[in-house]
Amino acid sequence: MEYLGIDQKVLIPVQAKSLAEVAGGYTYFADGDVLLAKITPCFENGKLGIAANLINGIGFGSSEYIVFRPGQSLFKDWLYYFLSRETFRKEGAARMSGAVGHKRVSKEFIETYPIPVPPLPEQRRIVGILDEVLDGIATAKTNTEKNYQNARSIFESHLQSIFTQCTESTEEGQDLTKSLTRLKFRAASPDLADDTEMVRLNAGYVTRTGGREATQRHIQGNLSLSVGMPSSSTRNGWRWSALSDLARLESGHTPSRRHPEYWGGSVPWIGIQDARVNHGQRITDTFQKTNEIGIANSSARVLPENTVCLSRTASVGYVVVMGRPMATSQDFVNWVCSENLQPDFLKYLILAEGREGLLRYASGSVHQTIYFPEAKSFHICHPEPKEQLRIARQCDALHDETQRLESIYQQKLAALDSLKKSILDQAFIGLL
Repeated sequence: MEYLGIDQKVLIPVQAKSLAEVAGGYTYFADGDVLLAKITPCFENGKLGIAANLINGIGFGSSEYIVFRPGQSLFKDWLYYFLSRETFRKEGAARMSGAVGHKRVSKEFIETYPIPVPPLPEQRRIVGILDEVLDGIATAKTNTEKNYQNARSIFESHLQSIFTQCTESTEEGQDLTKSLTRLKFRAASPDLADDTEMVRLNAGYVTRTGGREATQRHIQGNLSLSVGMPSSSTRNGWRWSALSDLARLESGHTPSRRHPEYWGGSVPWIGIQDARVNHGQRITDTFQKTNEIGIANSSARVLPENTVCLSRTASVGYVVVMGRPMATSQDFVNWVCSENLQPDFLKYLILAEGREGLLRYASGSVHQTIYFPEAKSFHICHPEPKEQLRIARQCDALHDETQRLESIYQQKLAALDSLKKSILDQAFIGLL
């Protein structure tokens, strides 16, 4: 099945076997045949292709192929384009049968589906137009996808340049951002936790999570996050601190699902789905909400605005900042920042690590999880709060510009897909 591509006109087999190895157990096809995947999700995804340049002109493949052998009045490329239409795939998917995950398009649907067959010269003329136009669309999509990835990589590269503890790249990263954005930064400093709330931090208070103590082992990170105090040098004006000296560590909890009265209130409750949708942003609403009864009868806590939340279980790496008081599930580790730590600075510091970087702090035989002993021992490298705010504003501006560009490229990709669908539909109703 892997030899059939999506938007890949010619089938490209990469294995050669003796006839004795494949006869009787595989689907037979030959040069000029059109192969179509009949099983979900390959059928819906449009996996099909034309067999060409096969060894000895024949081939064998998956039993999940439908093999079409065009007659003398049907041009193989005409059939290929007809089967590649989204309209055909949607109608076939609606009539699939079989168990979930193993549904197949029905034989009856294939055998009774009507196909227009104009004279061969007309088929070839239209195919020539489709080849040229769809090749142009494919090129435009490739370029747009590259631009989309470039826009995202610019932001990721900037985060790397900001948070790597290598002094040579500091000015380079700042110059890159200036040349790309040329934006004015006008943002008010976000509200932080009250000083009285943070007094216990200065007295050595670490966390309200309970459980095991902070780990004594050391896990060196590549950027500005580490488990244990690193011995590496820092850039000018930055220093390593225990995150627990800068923010109060908090956990989350899920009110019992067996008590429906605990749910459906006015307290936003952040789950993994919320963090996935709002990754890297401020979150102001959630898919599910609990209430005062649910909070009172569980270990969930309502945490203040500007709390930074990091998913730590199977979906390690989603980070959000609370835009209002909220609670979270136990899938998160949360930090209520003191006046010495800007919440958005911490958010970007974590984003710079990326999922792969954060997984170095995780463990588990089945699901990788960042456990609380490691979270309690997190250390971050940071400048003074004023510089943290400047960096956060700078990252905000570049992030907004990146989002704008990504939106433009996504719209262009959607427009190109619509154009392709329209042209294919027109081709088979005599409008080309």
